[in-house]
Amino acid sequence: MLEAGIDFSHFSTHRVRHTEERLRELVAASASVREVISRLGISQVGGNHTHIGRRIAALGIDTSHFTMARKRRAKGSLGPALGPRAPEEGRVPGARLRRALLASGVPEECAECGVGVEWNGKPLRHEVDHVNGNWWDNRAENLRLMCPNCHATTDTYRGRNRRRSA
Repeated sequence: MLEAGIDFSHFSTHRVRHTEERLRELVAASASVREVISRLGISQVGGNHTHIGRRIAALGIDTSHFTMARKRRAKGSLGPALGPRAPEEGRVPGARLRRALLASGVPEECAECGVGVEWNGKPLRHEVDHVNGNWWDNRAENLRLMCPNCHATTDTYRGRNRRRSA
């Protein structure tokens, strides 16, 4: 176009998927950027939220009527980490089990080889092993701390031999 001498300075420099008019209409009818995104029919992911939010701001569209983000309701007590659970209650994260074991007096060393919190001059994070292989059985006597190397050699590591009877 430059070679042909065509003036294109009045063209937008960005491809516009959602017109200014459409955004103004949706912002006026919405209570949040999330609602605008929903009305546009696009995915509720961070990149879209950021892009649409910035576009609304760049166009100077009034958002003073948007309501503040609701604070999420705090979950109830998670209950004790150690103790028997039902599979329907879900998995307790290993970090939480590890903290509970340490708080109950279990030494921070591998139950198999005895290595402590440092290996080759670097910190070592011990993993929680379920002796019987049932991830929902969080009784203290069924749990032990192991270094990653020893843990990987167990019969029940990462669900290994889960279906095999004991």
